[in-house]
Amino acid sequence: MGKKERGALYKAIESVTPSIVKLFVKRVHSKAIRFYNRCRYIERGRFVEFGYRFRFDYSRPNRVCIGDRTIAEDFNVWNAVMGDIIVGRECWFGLNNVLMGPVEIGDKVATGPYVKILGPRHPAHGYGDTAGQKTIIGNNVWISTGSIILFGVNIGDNAVISAGSVVTKDVPAGAFVGGNPARNLSAIAHKAWGLTGNKPEKEPVAEK
Repeated sequence: MGKKERGALYKAIESVTPSIVKLFVKRVHSKAIRFYNRCRYIERGRFVEFGYRFRFDYSRPNRVCIGDRTIAEDFNVWNAVMGDIIVGRECWFGLNNVLMGPVEIGDKVATGPYVKILGPRHPAHGYGDTAGQKTIIGNNVWISTGSIILFGVNIGDNAVISAGSVVTKDVPAGAFVGGNPARNLSAIAHKAWGLTGNKPEKEPVAEK
């Protein structure tokens, strides 16, 4: 009886509450929950900064650990509902990044704007079991603007991901990859940048 009375009272209040008030209360409630989760469930080192409208979703028993001097710029969305998020020291996450667990990121990783590091895909037919898997990103990796890192990828140390790339498979250490799907462009990049290891050609002597 009591539940029916509370339900009727709730419906009565809802029916006379203006939509703008409902929207305001909903936004305040959502922000309060996310702020509490950020303070309660993120283990962070010294000088860690979160930008404007940093959004964080969490589910037990997952954990989030962030090393010293890591910065997440404005409008980042971090989601630890599906797994842990482990981030090293001195990392930089650009504007409008999406970071989904389970993921492990090394030290001094930098990303450009609109980078998405995705978690497990929807458990539809053919995707297989993702239990125990996670995305691993090594140390000193640069991920350029608009790149998408699919779940389960392993990116080695000192790798560079070109802008707009979709990384679907593992990236070796020190590699330069780009494209959709991303492929190893290290040989082309080294040749273009003059880093093949060959001795440079002598400059022509000007005629007198």
